[in-house]
Amino acid sequence: MRKFLLGVLAIVTLSTLAGGKYHWDQRVEAVQFNGQKEEVVSVQGDGEEEKKEKAEKERKRLLQLDKVNYLPPELKETFKKKIEKNESVHLMIIGSSSTSGDNGAWPKELEKALLDTYGQDLIKVTCKEIAEKTSQQVVKEGIHKPLAEMKPDILLLEPFLLYDNGEIRMPERLKNLETILSDFKKQNPDITFIIQPANPISGAYYYPQEEADLEKFSRERKYVYLNHWDAWPDHRSTELKDYLTDENIPNEKGNKVWLDYLMKYFVRK
Repeated sequence: MRKFLLGVLAIVTLSTLAGGKYHWDQRVEAVQFNGQKEEVVSVQGDGEEEKKEKAEKERKRLLQLDKVNYLPPELKETFKKKIEKNESVHLMIIGSSSTSGDNGAWPKELEKALLDTYGQDLIKVTCKEIAEKTSQQVVKEGIHKPLAEMKPDILLLEPFLLYDNGEIRMPERLKNLETILSDFKKQNPDITFIIQPANPISGAYYYPQEEADLEKFSRERKYVYLNHWDAWPDHRSTELKDYLTDENIPNEKGNKVWLDYLMKYFVRK
């Protein structure tokens, strides 16, 4: 009888142990399964989020490309390269007092228009007025070098043509211009140069020929040349005085003429 009871007890104990192990194994499998499921859901969630982000970036890229689609080839190419890299184009505007840094002058108004059109994600503008300096002084003092180190993608340069007038011979002025452009090119070999004259003045004799020499120099070297003089009253007319201050720099009317000309180049619909 005693042996029988011990046998029954052994069977019950083994059954209990086996049942407990089975229950434990089931719980472990359930936990592992749930963990794997959560991991899968998490991975799937990350994938969807990534897809949305890529789709948004692609949408932004296409919208930006559409904005620059009608620009001149040299500008469009620069913008497209930056868009593909998800970077902004850096436009730098440099010149004499004709390229004033004052609010209301054409450089600041052009900057506002470009930011409104393309947005801060696509364009950055730096305006620098170098007042009361000849091109010789700019080169000798290295005033342009810190600007070149900023590595702009596009340089819109008014090369002190009016301030040099009567001070420096034209061949020397063009040599100074070459030095300035070369220093910018060293910092950014892919830079696009856009040259423009200072404003016209009334009754000038040598100055119009100097402007023609600047244009010839620029076109021979395949630089973009923007001759905004075409938009002003003729330099031989007294009407031109209505567009200039007593110091022969653009007044409100003059700044508007210059700005409107540049807008047709930089913002095309």
